[in-house]
Formats: sequence, C-alpha cells, structure tokens
Amino acid sequence: MSNRPSTQATDEDLRLDVETRTKLLAVVVDANSYGKVGPDLPRLASLAADLAKIDVQVWVPEPVAWEWAEHLAAQWVAARNVVNDQLSHLSRAGLPASSINPSYLSREDLISKFLSVLTDTPHVKVVELTGASAIEGLKDQVLQRKPAKTKSADLVKTGGSDSAWLRDVVAKAGEPDRVMFLSKDADIKSAYAAWGYGQPLVREANTVRASLFEYVFASIDEEWMIARYLADQLPLNLDDATKSDAVQLVGTTVDVLEAVDLDWEHHGLISASLTKLTKLAGLWWVEREAPERHEPGRAPKRMVFRAIALFLAEAEITDIYSLTGGDTAGERTLNSDQLIARTRLMVTVENGKIVKVEPDSETVVSNSSPRSDHNWEAGNELADALEGVTGLELPSGHLGGWNVAEEEVLVKGTTQQVRLSWSHHNEGELWISVGTDEAHVTCEYDANAWIGGKEGMYGESPYFLRVETEHDIERGPWALAAWVFNRLLDSSDTESE
Repeated sequence: MSNRPSTQATDEDLRLDVETRTKLLAVVVDANSYGKVGPDLPRLASLAADLAKIDVQVWVPEPVAWEWAEHLAAQWVAARNVVNDQLSHLSRAGLPASSINPSYLSREDLISKFLSVLTDTPHVKVVELTGASAIEGLKDQVLQRKPAKTKSADLVKTGGSDSAWLRDVVAKAGEPDRVMFLSKDADIKSAYAAWGYGQPLVREANTVRASLFEYVFASIDEEWMIARYLADQLPLNLDDATKSDAVQLVGTTVDVLEAVDLDWEHHGLISASLTKLTKLAGLWWVEREAPERHEPGRAPKRMVFRAIALFLAEAEITDIYSLTGGDTAGERTLNSDQLIARTRLMVTVENGKIVKVEPDSETVVSNSSPRSDHNWEAGNELADALEGVTGLELPSGHLGGWNVAEEEVLVKGTTQQVRLSWSHHNEGELWISVGTDEAHVTCEYDANAWIGGKEGMYGESPYFLRVETEHDIERGPWALAAWVFNRLLDSSDTESE
C-alpha cells in the first residue's frame, strides 16, 4: 500500500456551494462515523468547536449514543476479563497487582460515565429520541417498511433504530436538506429515497472539514514551522502518561497487525499496538484556513492548519509461539520498528507559535520497507517518499528509470542544497548528500524470493531498497526521507522567520 496521500478527491470537489453551506443547520453524527472501534470524542469535540464558529451545530442522536456506549461496554468487559486473568498470575506469584485494576465498577457504570462525558462535550448536542419516532421506527422494522431491511442468513429484521433517529433529526432541522450526516452508511440514502427527500448530504470524518471550510496552501515558511515543531516532539513514547495533551500526533490506529505481517493469523500474532514515533518522514498537503473563515480580528493571531504527517514508528506485538513438535508454549512480546504511521493533523497557531496539535483522522499503519516487483517500481517508491520532504522538489523525470545523472537542488525555505546522483549500476543506486552528510541507496534483488525451481514463482516481490548512512543501515524509502528531513532540520537555516 502506498503512503503517498491520494489526490483523487480534492477539497474543491468536496466543498459545498455557498448557498448549501449557509442553509446548513447541523452535522448529524452516525454510530459508524469514526469507524468500527467506536467514538473519537477528541476529534468530535474539535470538529464541533470549529463548526460552532460558522454557526453549524453538531448533533448526536440518542440511539447513536446508546450504541456507542454498548460497544464500549463490550470492549471493557473483554479487556477486564483479560486483565483479571493476567492479574491472577501475578497474585499467585506474590506480586501486588492492584495498580492495573479496572477503573469502572461495572458495565453499567462505564455506560453511565460515557453518556455523561458525551453530554458534557462542548458544542455537541445529544438529540433525544421521541416516542412518536420510536414507534414509527419499530413499525418500519417489524412491518419491513423501507428503509428497514433484513440481514444475515437468518433474515434478522433491522433498521428500526436508524429510522427512528433519522425522523427526529429531520423534524428538528425543519427541512431534510438542512442537515449533513457524518456517516459511512448507505442506509441514510435509502431512508431519504423512501421518504421522498432526495439525496442527503453525507460526508465521512476525513472529508467533512473540506466540505464546510475553505483552505489555502500554507507558505513554505509555515510548512517548515510545522515540520520543525513535529520533529522536535520526537521520539515520542505513546505510552508516556506525562506527555502533553496539547501534542497528540496519533489517532485511532488501524492495520497494525497487517503492517507487521500480512499473514499474521497463520504466524500466531494475536495483538499489536503502536508504541512509539521515532522520526518525521513526510509532510504533505499543508493548508490553512482561508482568511474569510477567521473571526474578525483573529486572523493575525490565530490560524488553524491541517497537514498529513508520516512518521517512522514502532509497535509492540504479542504472539503465541510453539515448541518443537508444534506444542504451544505460551505468549511472548516482540517489537517491530519497520513501520510508517500516517495521520492528518490539525495544528493551531497563536501569535506565530504552535499551541496545539491533534489528529483529524485515523492513524493508518503500514510497512515502511515495502517490496517491489521491479527495480523501477522501487525507484518510484523512493521518489514518492522524497516528495514528502518539505521544500524538496526532485528534478524532472523520475528515479524509476535509475538514469545515470547528477543534480543539485535548492531546498525551498532554506539555504540548503541537496545533491543527487543516481546510476543504473546493478539494480540501481542513488547517492544523496545534505551538507557534508551522505546516504547511499541501493536497489537489492532477493534471489530467495523465487521458489519452486525452474518452473517456480516469486513467493514475494523480490526488490527492496537498502539505505546506508554514516551510522545506520536501514530498509525502505521512508528511512531515506526521514534521514533527509533530519539533516535539513538540523540546520538553523530551516527555521521560519
């Protein structure tokens, strides 16, 4: 999977016209708006605070709040059972284990506290379920009136809850086109069609801002300000309870096990969690709010930026290992440092200084040293990674051909120059210099990737990148991008004026 941010849907494509934005009363949050793992209240609170500035409310239907609460309670029960099992081992060994006892008294206690926290979230309104809508929703489900439906092989009737809260929010808004839904569910479109409302406004969490706010590209000095600030936070131990709440670089993490090992189930891996961000490896699409969206008199003092940041990362993995003969021996904890973590961040700047960073997307984790089917594909991966280095514009053409050439480019926003020299020798080589420091990249061919003799096949893609610097030998294009970023940031010339 490529970590280069997609440009398929631009902000201009997503942005609503002025008339539609002006008419909008509220953004309604569906249960699946932040993925299967449940709610992300810090992201929701941040969005609600920004929407309040343009007089758009955020509504959470009461059944959605209930669904979130039940999901969190189920997760808590599962986690409590695992913790209790492990605590029993410590207790039998004579070790105190009270420090990691569960914080909630019961499942009901957790539900009550979550609903209280949600209700107290600034600018977020929980829309109560009315009796009339509840009855109509139940009738939809029992009588199978659209938008109700059946699911699974047992033809279980469903849809009553969504039908009920949809009726309530439309009634509260007064008109069906005065609400936008934050959702990944096609059922809302089915309901609108069944009721003759036309097409609903539906956006996902990672596109809602682009639909309602106008952004312009940041200046190169602003890009470097953000890059330097992010790099200064690293390495960042994600388990450190003392880290500042003003610097949150990771959202809900997804795909960690797949990033560690695509065949993780077969190899006995049972869990993985991101534990550390080590280096800044890329900064893409740095934008700031357009001036007209600023409050009167606020523009010179406070600005909100958004950017896609990529970090080299580490994770902790738990696996079940076996002794000789296949007998299961137990669990063990391993570490992986061949990862890249990608997050869209919101960056708040006041009086020229960054005061807050928070995630505005899930954090997608992938392998930082991908393999390629051809050496030119590896070259293209390298070019993509280097384009994420602030101010660095590669020469015309691309590295995929591994052409014999030498170039020297000035990095925008700095007085630094980057020297590039690449060759088609062997499978391809690149020398890259920043100041007196040099990195050497080679495209390597893994002969062991071929299996099955003359009539065999590749078990995995055979080409990979090897990055050698003065102190390290690493793999993958992002290792080089991180090295270039760090060399440039080590120079005071990159500081914003």
